[in-house]
Amino acid sequence: MILKFIIIYFNVFLVYCNIATKPKDIDWLDYSIKQKIQGISVFTKLLNATNEIGSQSSSVTAPIFGIYDESDIEEFKSEKISGKYAVVIDSNFVNRENLKKLEATKKVAGIVVLVKDIFSTLMNSYSPDKECPNCEFGMYSGEKANYKWNKLGDGLLYENFNFPIFSVYNNTDDSNAYLGFKSIIEASYYNKLKEYKKYPLYTLKFNSFMFASGNAKTCLAREHCDPVGENSVWGSFSNKIDSKDGKKIIILSSQLDGNSLFHDFTNGVDSQLAGTVANLAIIDALSKSPIPIEKFPYHIVFTFFNGESYGYGGSQRFVQDISSFECKTQDSDKLRCPKSASCKNPCMFVDDFKNITLDNIKSIIELNQFSCNECEFVNYYMHVDDETDPENLKITNLISKVSKSSNYNFNAMNYDQEIVTEYNDNVNINKKDINIVGNNIKKMNGNITNTNAEVETIENNIDESHFMYFGIQPAWDTSNIGLPPSSSQSFLKKKKIPAVVISDFQKEFSNPYYHSVFDINPVNANYGNTICKSADIIAKTLWLYAQDKISDTDINTIPKSIKIDCDYVNTLMGCLSVNLNCTLVHELISPNMKYKLNDNIKRYSHYSGVYNTKSLNGVINDNFNYDAWLVNYALIKSTGTFTDTKCEHINNCTTILEYPDYKNFNDKKKEEINSIPYSKRQYKCINGYCVKGKAYSHPAYGIGLEYNSETGKFDVKNTTESTWTESRSSEYTLSIFLSRSKTPEYIELFIGILFVALTILIYHLIRNYTIKVLKIA
Repeated sequence: MILKFIIIYFNVFLVYCNIATKPKDIDWLDYSIKQKIQGISVFTKLLNATNEIGSQSSSVTAPIFGIYDESDIEEFKSEKISGKYAVVIDSNFVNRENLKKLEATKKVAGIVVLVKDIFSTLMNSYSPDKECPNCEFGMYSGEKANYKWNKLGDGLLYENFNFPIFSVYNNTDDSNAYLGFKSIIEASYYNKLKEYKKYPLYTLKFNSFMFASGNAKTCLAREHCDPVGENSVWGSFSNKIDSKDGKKIIILSSQLDGNSLFHDFTNGVDSQLAGTVANLAIIDALSKSPIPIEKFPYHIVFTFFNGESYGYGGSQRFVQDISSFECKTQDSDKLRCPKSASCKNPCMFVDDFKNITLDNIKSIIELNQFSCNECEFVNYYMHVDDETDPENLKITNLISKVSKSSNYNFNAMNYDQEIVTEYNDNVNINKKDINIVGNNIKKMNGNITNTNAEVETIENNIDESHFMYFGIQPAWDTSNIGLPPSSSQSFLKKKKIPAVVISDFQKEFSNPYYHSVFDINPVNANYGNTICKSADIIAKTLWLYAQDKISDTDINTIPKSIKIDCDYVNTLMGCLSVNLNCTLVHELISPNMKYKLNDNIKRYSHYSGVYNTKSLNGVINDNFNYDAWLVNYALIKSTGTFTDTKCEHINNCTTILEYPDYKNFNDKKKEEINSIPYSKRQYKCINGYCVKGKAYSHPAYGIGLEYNSETGKFDVKNTTESTWTESRSSEYTLSIFLSRSKTPEYIELFIGILFVALTILIYHLIRNYTIKVLKIA
């Protein structure tokens, strides 16, 4: 009896597979044009302690309906359109309001967002994040917790939809992806001519299955999801930091991860990349100090926090661990934790952070949104929680002094340089007028013999009060709004610490695409007037501040070597946002990888990803988190010590410098040495030479979650803190074909129902059989 049912079951399954794959002899499908669309991403399902967000998993087939303007939305809502459709929508019309309108019609089988090239299309300014991002996890309550920093945000990222939402990117570098993108657009216009009901119609088939459902606690228990996050990176010029050495710590911080509706297309040039690059450039500038930085009266610690986009995962966990971490078990083979971990319970790969405490942190300087996307006249702003705090004022005043002393002020005689000026509030003068004055001066220099007096007269007639130096100024005026969404809030939430957050905005985000797929690098962008100049001011300030040099005369002691390498800045920005396959990345990462860097990777996602059991091994893991990798080795390159020993791979440094007798060791000893994680080795291979130095990883995921070393699982421990997890999923695909009628949809639905019914029936038959025959309850 049971055997017959099983045979029927598999026959039905084979029929279903045959229908789904048979190429030619089914009259309702034209398989000659069937295409699997390349270059796709999905609005992924995320879950926290109470609910889930994102789009739902589904395998669904429906004809295409194109939405390219408001009239298309109205037509879709009208009664003349009935049935379920795969809605193809221009990215300019993707926002919370429009997607909710479409959802309300109950006609949506799935949505495909066409992500077009921002540089060839006029994009609407829009952010899918909240008006006050992460504010529920910040330090403020009441009015400040609801301040609208991100006025373009509508919270679409945190909505839940009961149908799949895919995106297709117009990737002209990939011919297959471009063909798919073009095919969908052409198919939508074809269907429009057929009034969306006269078959044959072009149809999309969505295949996506996300395993998680319910909430974070349930999906973690079932191992259907993983915590959102990865590993943060931190380091210092100091070889050793001791909480008892009497030297306080200055933290220079930036965010490592970005976010967007479609994680695979996350970039975040202004949202976080510019701050990361500025931090690395400052470290590089300080490495050229004639006085070794480690000999300064204060330690400088550089942090790059990951997992910040969802509940400050990196910074809050770092603060929690430097405040209360206690290793219960240091060595045990029974626990589910990497063999080389510094602590097995709780599982912690490296524990050098224990030498940092909240009490020995002198202050924090954070580089927030930093590239000033599309800014014509640039000003950066300093945000503080308490504008009366003496240490905050010491930092902000010093930054202001360095700004004024730097060569960024308006100079009417030098028009060959790119000069960015700012309008005085009381004067309306445009950049064109300034250039005319400059050109006249140049003409006079060429035509008049005795130019000095004439030029001086013209300079005197230009009221220099009309222009302000390029600089970084306080964000507060008559009142102080407090700190914007930033990692510093994680520290101040625990303890009142002087903190200055520097950004390219004053009272609201200037980034028109915050946490959008369109926060990307402009073509041939040069950051000389933005990241380079602002980072240069911070580097010089930090060099003074870490030595307690704050007077006007001290500013004159800044060495000429302390300056930002703008070529390095532009190279980093290009590598991170446009093409990972650049020379710099290969010099930093490739010699320190087990596997060759994929030459096909260009743009890649800056979404943090997930923190799983592989992440327990520190920064260098199987998740290919290139942001963490690049920062890790760029940090070592600047803070480490170069040797004369040449290398092609990190193993050369290990066997030549760390274990010079390696050749004489037996196989067991060699295997033991080879198994040492790269991040725990004393020497790295960078730019063809062995470098002695270290950078440290730190777990970065919501502090409402906890890893259990005994079970090897994550669990929810505190529902009031960040508990974001990401659903695991099977491979998702999107296919397009020409459908002759609705028949395949009906057959697919019927077979699906039959398949589920037979599965349930067979389960009960087998269960009853085992109970009856095998006596198993």
